Parts: sequence; C-alpha cells; structure tokens
Amino acid sequence: MDLTDGMGAGADADSGWMARRLDEAFGADQVVRVAPERLHPAITHEPTREFLSGTGLIRRTGLLALAPDLAAGARQVSDLLADDAEVLDDIGEFVVLGSFVPDEGDPDEYIVLDGRTGRVHALHDPDESRLLASGLYSFTLFALALEWLRTDREIFENLAGRYGPEAVAEATEILLGLLRDHDPVLLGSEDEDTEVSAFWRLSLLLRPLARIAPPGERAGLTLALPEGLLEKEYGADALVRFADEDLPSALTHEPTRAFLRDTGLVRECVWVSLDDGPLRTLAEHHAAKRDDETYGAPAPGAEGLIRIGYLVEDIDLVIEGATGRVRGWSLPEAQLLPVNADISTFAFTQWLIARVIAFDREHRITDDYVNLAATATAVLAGVERTVRPDGENTENAEADEDDIRRYWPEAFQDEAGGGLYS
Repeated sequence: MDLTDGMGAGADADSGWMARRLDEAFGADQVVRVAPERLHPAITHEPTREFLSGTGLIRRTGLLALAPDLAAGARQVSDLLADDAEVLDDIGEFVVLGSFVPDEGDPDEYIVLDGRTGRVHALHDPDESRLLASGLYSFTLFALALEWLRTDREIFENLAGRYGPEAVAEATEILLGLLRDHDPVLLGSEDEDTEVSAFWRLSLLLRPLARIAPPGERAGLTLALPEGLLEKEYGADALVRFADEDLPSALTHEPTRAFLRDTGLVRECVWVSLDDGPLRTLAEHHAAKRDDETYGAPAPGAEGLIRIGYLVEDIDLVIEGATGRVRGWSLPEAQLLPVNADISTFAFTQWLIARVIAFDREHRITDDYVNLAATATAVLAGVERTVRPDGENTENAEADEDDIRRYWPEAFQDEAGGGLYS
C-alpha cells in the first residue's frame, strides 16, 4: 500500500506529505523538527538528516517516548552505557532517539538511530540490538497508521463505527499491508542475518482487536460481543454455561445472569479455571472450606459475591451480585482486587489471550515480551475505560483503590509464567 501516490518510501518519500499528516494527527507542537545545522554530527546519512529537518519526529505515541533533541548535545549509546564502552563497538556511535515506556518504571529498552545508515534499532543492552525500522519513514508511518486506526481517519475512514470480526480483519490486513510494502524485513523472515524487533508486528496485530465488539448499552454490559466469538476461538466444548437454577439468588444483575446462561465463558484459560454449576456465594464457598486454615476470613460482603472459579496465585474469581463487576479475592493478601469491568470484558480478555497466543505461533511476537504484555494491557484498557450503562465510570469507580494492584497487567507481565507464549 503506497500512501504517497507513487512517491515511494524511505528517504525519497514526499516529506511534505508526511509532515502535514503528522501535524494533523498529533498536533504541530507534538512534532519535533531540527534545523540541519543543529543535527548531531554523528547523523551523516543525508536522507535521514532531511527527514529530521523536514518531516520530524513525534514526541510520544503509544509505547514510544521520543526525546529527539538531536542537536550536538544529544546522547549517544556510549553515553547511555558508559560502563560497557569496551564492548559497544559501532553501536556506541548510535544516537538515542528515546525509549519504550511499557510501564511507569525506568526504561530498559531504548530507541536508537544509526546515523550512518538511517536504520532505527531497539537496544536493550550492548548484546541485544534489534532492527526496529529500516528508516525513519517506515518507523513514523507505522506510528501514524496506528493513530489513524485509533481515530478512524485517512485509510481507516471506512471503518468508522464498524465493529466485529470483519472490521478487525480489514484493519489488520491494511496494517500488515503497510508492513509488507514499506519495511518487509520487519516481518522477521526475509533476512536471517538481521535480528528484528517484534514490536511493529505485535502492535499492528493487536491494536485492531479492540474493534471486535461495539459498546453494549442495549444488553446492559460494557461490550456487545459477537455471537460465537469464544466458540470460534476455543471450541464449543471448552465453554461452560449456567442455567438459571445454577445461579444463586444473590446474583441480581440481570445482564450478567443472561450472559452466563446464554453466552458462557471458557472453562480453562491459562490463568483462569471456572467452576461447574451450581455456583455459590463466596460466603458459602468459604463456609464449606472452614476446615482449611489457608482460607482465612472471607471477603467483606462475601454474601453478595458469587464465586465462579479461581485465578492463579490463590485468588477466588467472583462477580459482584448487584453490579456484575468481576473481582478477585486474594487469599494471601486478603484484598478484593479489580479484575474486569463486567462479564463481557472478562470474556473479551479470554478471547484476547487466545488471539495473542495464536499470533505468537505464527508471528513470534513474544520475542518482544515486555512490549507485548504492555500492548495487550493497553488493548484491554481501551475497552475497560468504557462508561458503564448504569453511569458508573470504571476509572472513577476504582479511584479509591489506587493502592491495590490490578490483576491482568501483572499477569500479562509475568514472562516467567509464560501465559502469553504459544
């Protein structure tokens, strides 16, 4: 897909075309351009110099945080990793463009520019430099395309208001088409001598998944999931549904009762194991376990919490009977943890996990596990931030729980646990 109407990609692309679209998408104040005479002397690749001066770089988008102070005072890798100067070789001359920001901690992977070739690399340490883009054009184009996807603009205008498997497939094909047309080496199969970052592969595959379901106002849930979504991913035998008589009277949230009865959930899904019916309240479950000293006291309001199974790390998976919110009662911490906004986003999470594992099988996206976990979390957060039909905003509802950990971000980040690997 040639977005420049024949102008081509890389250094020969129309810098004015890209510059205008960067300004439109992100705002001119979020695009940094550096006068040629102020560029760092290590940047000698002329097309790259022209790009930095004419087109510019985005300050922040998604997991990318760029600090493109590319004047003479810009940092080089030799400054960043001074203790490893003896083993840096040519990498030491690379100019630091910014870093990945998968969480709130200090960055442990940097985005660096080979000023002689214009190539962009992801650098974790001196022994782990992976190609992130063959040039600044494709690097910027992919970031721009993801912003267009988020805002339904440009090449994604016809997807405005569309949801479901067809919309996801169409968006994914457009994004992968950009990768094939503008930087095919990033597919990870064309050049065996080049170690390639999986960042753009995983980003272009995962970001469209948020379009699988529209808001579910009519059903009284956050999402209106397509019929058969979980069956297609896991198989019909993997699902469990609950008849009305298997649901306790404490579950008064009717949309949740209907979902458990008609749609169902995946019985076993990496971190999740569900009970078979009939379901009980958490108070009843704990009463049955009173001889087990590891259970301790039940959660506050356990009479109104319906236990549907458990999560790894000794967490009872429960639904608030009155609201439908999905929570986890951590036995070791004696805390009620946020899990999902409701049963529809919990089901979305099960589907998301399956999609990530399938993508990894085909595209090896766990090669960049840290950014994969952060992107999966961001996709889930995108649907979780929806305002609930009853007027409850999920962000505000948990504002008083900032000191309590969230379940899914930590679960996804646990690379040693291997939950997202195929």
